[in-house]
Amino acid sequence: MKRITFSIVSFICMSLCCLSNAQNNDKTAADVYLVPNPETARWSYIQSDEAGKQTSTVYYSVESVTGDAVNGLVKMLVEEVSVASPADTTKDFVFYRFKDGEYMLDMNAILESDALQDATKSAIDEEGVELTEEELKEVYEALKEELKISGEVRGIPRYPQVGKLPDYEFKFKVFIATVKVSGEKRRIVGTERIETKAGTFDCFVMEETLVTKAMLMKEVEKTKSWYAYGIGLVKEITYDKNDNVVSSVILNEINW
Repeated sequence: MKRITFSIVSFICMSLCCLSNAQNNDKTAADVYLVPNPETARWSYIQSDEAGKQTSTVYYSVESVTGDAVNGLVKMLVEEVSVASPADTTKDFVFYRFKDGEYMLDMNAILESDALQDATKSAIDEEGVELTEEELKEVYEALKEELKISGEVRGIPRYPQVGKLPDYEFKFKVFIATVKVSGEKRRIVGTERIETKAGTFDCFVMEETLVTKAMLMKEVEKTKSWYAYGIGLVKEITYDKNDNVVSSVILNEINW
């Protein structure tokens, strides 16, 4: 159970790295969705490793929208196709919440969705444990019952200004495993025009440091992200604590 719990903890930590946002000052607040057109759009990113070699293509599409862009919830389908194993496509749902105009990853919604149940099954499969559907359900319900959540992941305000953004701390505990994630040194540092295969975009630039502590593990990553009005994430570079490039993501295409 401890190893299964650790695998689920790892899944949740990875989910925290999926923040993407956009703003548009030319529309009314209720009309500004910080993703491409939520009814029809499907867009993709090229993900590369530290050497700039493509590792996968990640596709996003909006499954549903509740409420509006001031206070609402967006459910997205994320599909990742690996370059090394194209047949091994992974699919997950990610939830973003509009809270008083701020666009943020909703971890509570993720953990209450099928994603947590899928993570439980994957962790059990990796351990080579064979369970009946009833036994799997019992394990999942036990984990869900023991899961304690506090704090929230902060996002980006609707109309960002150059300067500091609020830091945040998010905690969850599963049995004896506790994970704490801190978003630190968050700030908008300026604007820049970025050219991609999907087009050229005027972006604002955000930097932040993500500190994850889980049991005896501590991981520090820094990100520099470019966001465009009405589009969302255009480009992102992730660095380790020594400022070495770990990975990068860049917008590939948008189908409206």
